[in-house]
Amino acid sequence: MKTSSSRSPATETIWALLGWGIGFVVLLGFSPKLFHVQEYFFFSLLTGTVFFCLKEGKSIWVRTPYDIPLLGFLAWICLSIPFSVDPGLSLEEAPKALAQAAVFYGTCLIIRESSRNGDGRQVLWPILCGAFACYAYSLGDFWERGGNIWDREIRAGFPKADGTDITWLSINVLMVLPMLFAGLGMSFEWKSRGAWGAVFLLALLCLFFSYSRGAWLGALTQILLGVWLIHKRMVLKIAMIGAVCLSLLGSALVYGNLHSRIFDPSTVFGRLLVWELAAADVGAHPLVGIGYGNLVFEQRHQSDFVMQRTAHATVPDILTKPHSWYLSVAVGTGLPGLVLGCWLLGKIGLTVHAAFLKAENWDTRCWLFGVLLMLGGFSIRLLFEDGFGGSHSYLFWILVASSLMISTNSGAKSFVSRQVMG
Repeated sequence: MKTSSSRSPATETIWALLGWGIGFVVLLGFSPKLFHVQEYFFFSLLTGTVFFCLKEGKSIWVRTPYDIPLLGFLAWICLSIPFSVDPGLSLEEAPKALAQAAVFYGTCLIIRESSRNGDGRQVLWPILCGAFACYAYSLGDFWERGGNIWDREIRAGFPKADGTDITWLSINVLMVLPMLFAGLGMSFEWKSRGAWGAVFLLALLCLFFSYSRGAWLGALTQILLGVWLIHKRMVLKIAMIGAVCLSLLGSALVYGNLHSRIFDPSTVFGRLLVWELAAADVGAHPLVGIGYGNLVFEQRHQSDFVMQRTAHATVPDILTKPHSWYLSVAVGTGLPGLVLGCWLLGKIGLTVHAAFLKAENWDTRCWLFGVLLMLGGFSIRLLFEDGFGGSHSYLFWILVASSLMISTNSGAKSFVSRQVMG
């Protein structure tokens, strides 16, 4: 078995490139148009990593604290497929969940083997560059379409051929904002701080102009969680001050007849209609669900959606999927699947928090702080959106894997480095 000291210069270069490949995967994730490119590139990267590990006689398995809940969750998804109302469709959807697990374990493996050749730039700089390009592009499109601060008719989203993707942008910003804050905390030169601060401001503007109430709630959760992590006694005071400010702002908007759509209950009513159908499915199939995947739910209730559109013509948008990750899991895999999914998220949060408390290095604490805030905001956002897919899932698992590896003695001690940030 080869050790790091016995690697040839050529092999060291290859491992360094594989490590930097993770950063390129992150960079590709800042455009939903490039998801399939991101997907193919990552699995090509993983294939190369596995090949060189086997060539060096190293194990490709990485043991983590999340093995039992993660593998249990995946096993339950697979177990529920034969009981699906459309097993064929569920069988097509299940590999997406398996791919997410591959992203997590693959990232852990790549960081474990390549970290001696790399540092925080592998993930941090791609986040900075990708966020700048994505958010500047989205804000430019927002202003070009006539978006403004006075009403909610035009909202910021990622420009696509079929319109702007507001949901994608709001979820992406919610996940990236804490990492931009972490990068700002790890910066020590004014140029570096200026770069991170400028992109952080762009992210805040995107979050605000998305006019997404679910994303705003997630951001509020991140603020309160951040205050709690820094100074627990200040949480109640900050929450009370925030409640007063929000009440005053809401009153001003209502009085000035501004942003009336923010207070429009019709969108909430549309969500409650689809949640009613989903809850009925959970009640009828509590153990294994109706089948994994939102497509199963959509096909099952096509006639119900038509009836809802007829009965509630004033509702602007009748939803065709649960728009809640937790409810989607319960509908597709039953209550045991929901318990396993929540256990997994909880285990990740507790593990990262424990590592944050034990971390002695400032940069590591900043990184773990950012991941914790990401977890908190993202978990709240999942209450109102099934955002655990596509490029968001790749970013989630890469951040979780990196936080795990930098906080273990055998992991990448230099993965986050002050020298990198200036």
